Amino acid sequence: MTTRSQMIVRRLREGVLDGLYPGGARMNEVDLAETLGVSRTPVRAALSILATEGLLKYTPNSGFVVQTFTSKDIEGIYELRSTLSGLAVRLAAENGLSGEQLERLQRIVAQSTEFIEAHNWSADHPKRWEQLAHEFHRVLYEAADNPHLVAALGRTHEIPLIREIRFRWLDPDYMLRSHNDHIAILEAVQRGQQLRAESLTRELIYRNGQRIVQHWRRIEASSAPDDGAANTGTDTGTDTDATGAQTAAG
Repeated sequence: MTTRSQMIVRRLREGVLDGLYPGGARMNEVDLAETLGVSRTPVRAALSILATEGLLKYTPNSGFVVQTFTSKDIEGIYELRSTLSGLAVRLAAENGLSGEQLERLQRIVAQSTEFIEAHNWSADHPKRWEQLAHEFHRVLYEAADNPHLVAALGRTHEIPLIREIRFRWLDPDYMLRSHNDHIAILEAVQRGQQLRAESLTRELIYRNGQRIVQHWRRIEASSAPDDGAANTGTDTGTDTDATGAQTAAG
């Protein structure tokens, strides 16, 4: 994929995630190409990519439409994730950590401490925090020794919108609080404090979900169904270029 193609995919993806293209909006490739100042071919390819990511859906004779995700959907998903994650960490505390698992967790916490204490905030920080947090929880889920539970958790991570926004809207204070939670969770697991480990984990996941829900509610409040249809490439009519969309989907 060329740099220009990547830029188009990124801009359209960000538009969906920021509510510029609200749920249910029809993505008109002609208007989008004009708005982005490019030909229709890379726009068509970008729409197809976003459809494979689950952010858009394709309907024959209608074209691409933005998937609708509500704040209630996100809240429900995080309630489930909170419960499943708490159970997994409780099982990890019950089973105990192997020497190798404990070493990995301690290394992750040490790297997180160094990361937090650097106080060198940049646009790359959320991505690095995502890597550290993901690895921390992955080791704990491994220690739960319940592949069915881990598989269920994995499915909640792969829901299209959740996959894209889990680590958006982060700030240093939030990351510091989550880092301290990780330290407390690891301590509880080491001590075999099953209920405490579960409670701390559930609260951490719940709080992260509420952070995302609040942001999404603001997006919902600011996104009227037909806002910006004339200048953002969205369309609520029936004149979407279905031929071009069919080509992209094929």
